[in-house]
Amino acid sequence: MPSLPTQDKDKVKRAVPKSSNKILDVAVARLYVAHPDPDKWTYTGLSGAIAIVDDIVGHTFFLKLVDISGNRGVLWDQELYVDFQYNQDRSFFHSFELENCYAGLSFADESDAAHFYKRVTNRAKYASKATLSNKNATPL
Repeated sequence: MPSLPTQDKDKVKRAVPKSSNKILDVAVARLYVAHPDPDKWTYTGLSGAIAIVDDIVGHTFFLKLVDISGNRGVLWDQELYVDFQYNQDRSFFHSFELENCYAGLSFADESDAAHFYKRVTNRAKYASKATLSNKNATPL
């Protein structure tokens, strides 16, 4: 599924409104956590469109998982703090640390995963001026 159908893009735009967010990229993915066993990935039951977002009100970046099979809006989000490490473990699987465990995203399409990885790791390039000037959102 190389890109989202228009109907799914509309759901993402409704859940992540343009008035307060700039969507940098979006792809279809499932959310996993390495909890309670840190050596085993467990599917959370959450899947949808994962978006990398510049929050232009809070002047920081977020990952937001949006429900595209229903109308539940944002199912999960994670702020990308200054030293946020985003890893590409496999061509289709990315991982990152949460407060109490690791999380992983399994992408439906490898090319979408590669593009999403580039957007997350180069997010400062696409940031608003206010987010760039926020020392808590981007490294100095």
